[in-house]
Amino acid sequence: MKTTVTIVLTYVLLVLLMRYRRDGMDWGPALLIGLLATPLALLLSWGRERLNGKARRAGERARARRRGEEAE
Repeated sequence: MKTTVTIVLTYVLLVLLMRYRRDGMDWGPALLIGLLATPLALLLSWGRERLNGKARRAGERARARRRGEEAE
């Protein structure tokens, strides 16, 4: 359910942004481009979260290594 809500809200937000920006487009192209842009936006968001998670774990390992060296 959470995934479905996320996808729908992302689609709606993208369509509204394209429709009501300063030089907005008609509803038809905005709806079609929203269909293409939604998976891309979600994929980029997932990739960012994955990279941030890897960086956080690497930082934790580095801090643990430093603490281990300081104890010796």
